[in-house]
Amino acid sequence: MKVLLILLCAVPILASLLVANIFGFRRLYKAGELSSDLETILKKLSTKYGKLNYEFKKRTWVGIPLKGNGVALIDEKYRQSTSSAEIAKQLISLGLSGLWDDHQKLIRWRIKYIKLSYILPPLTFVGCVLGTIVGRVPAMWTIIIVGLVLAGCISSLWFSRSVEKAAAAQMASLIEHTRVLPRASEEEDLIDAIHAWTWVSVLPGIAISFLMKKGPKQVGELVRKKL
Repeated sequence: MKVLLILLCAVPILASLLVANIFGFRRLYKAGELSSDLETILKKLSTKYGKLNYEFKKRTWVGIPLKGNGVALIDEKYRQSTSSAEIAKQLISLGLSGLWDDHQKLIRWRIKYIKLSYILPPLTFVGCVLGTIVGRVPAMWTIIIVGLVLAGCISSLWFSRSVEKAAAAQMASLIEHTRVLPRASEEEDLIDAIHAWTWVSVLPGIAISFLMKKGPKQVGELVRKKL
């Protein structure tokens, strides 16, 4: 029974790590610098399409891409960023905002799962470890419970990924038609980073924060060890 449960939770975890590494992290690690910063790009988009529904905010929690009324929350620390990977992440929030009027329920559904992916895994881990320390939860069951929670969060993020894909596709289309960057190579780099984030987003937010601090070789080695 225990072995079956471990296998049950290991499959989605390993599959997501593999996919996120191949189609997401590797592309983001290679993403370069742009000639325009995030604020300039947003201004150019606003000039072309009218006032965009966003605001800069010094956010305390990255798990919330939108306000309750659908306004995109753009992280203040990336205002002057020229990193295509950082800009791409913020533009996806703007894409979600653009879909808000027509797909409000689906976006709320997606955001709910993003929030849970930040909260549940660490809380479950801490609770189970404390239970093991006081002798209430066997160590093996700690591993199983944490694994099942991770697998559940990952499955939810997989099922709701289509929402993020739609937001990414919308922003990629706007960038292509607006020509906000002077060189085609920069434009391609930014669009590639936008699509890469949709693959990374199948992992819980806390895992993304950890893995983005590592290099591509370290992430690849981590995946190989798990396999």
